[in-house]
Amino acid sequence: MPMIQFNNLAGQSPETICNTFNYAFSDYVIPFKINLPLFQQKVQGENIQLPFSVGAFDNDQLVAFMLHGTDDNGATPTRLYNGGTGVTPSHRGQRLVQQMYAQAIPSFITAGIRELILEVISTNTPAIKAYGSCGFRQSRVFHCFKGNILPAPMPENIRILNTQHPDWQLLASFSTQQPSWSNSLDSIRREGNNTTTWLAYKHNEIIGFISVFTGNCRIRQIAVHPDHRRQGIGQALLSHVATTLRQPLTIINVEEENTTLQKFLLNAGCQHTISQYEMICQL
Repeated sequence: MPMIQFNNLAGQSPETICNTFNYAFSDYVIPFKINLPLFQQKVQGENIQLPFSVGAFDNDQLVAFMLHGTDDNGATPTRLYNGGTGVTPSHRGQRLVQQMYAQAIPSFITAGIRELILEVISTNTPAIKAYGSCGFRQSRVFHCFKGNILPAPMPENIRILNTQHPDWQLLASFSTQQPSWSNSLDSIRREGNNTTTWLAYKHNEIIGFISVFTGNCRIRQIAVHPDHRRQGIGQALLSHVATTLRQPLTIINVEEENTTLQKFLLNAGCQHTISQYEMICQL
């Protein structure tokens, strides 16, 4: 019986990885399927680098994988984000996650990587235990929401306009939490035209914004200037985007401590879907 071989994914086609991704997640806690264009946009937004990504191969067939994105630190990244770990149903129970990390971590250290980060659904106990055995520790609790947004009136003297090139330094100052990897400003910038940002203006001053990955109607960030909160600006932004896109909206990775945003989303028509743990491994 041939042994499982481990290697990076540099030689694998997007189609192969996407197909294996879908097979691995076909019976997941929440069944999940992604088409090739959305997969390629995920790779772009999360800065997935195949030389840092890991695969397990059985007779040259990809049966397990870890997709790793690098931080925007030029040619010498120091952090890796696990944008997806999957094992096909036929190869579960072989500790392939632990084996992939055991194979990869020494080379990560040699390359200058100092921190690994991932997210895992809070009810996925086997995965949490597997990551824990590899040195990961829980750092944050996130909550995720989805819903049909309730209509909201436009406050007086407010205009909402969309843009692809906002002043990110200004918008970052509105934020109420440290965003997760896929919701970060770096990720939004990498997504380019796949993500649209709507700005709320009052007397030509930007006082709020919402950024949405339009491929799956996922909110990356929504925030209002501290001086203009509780005036209906956030509800107006949500309602405007929902009317424009004509689809339910989702948002992932709202910090557990950010109860204000959670209540806002629930009041706007969203329902809580799942919770996740952010886990970090220091190398």
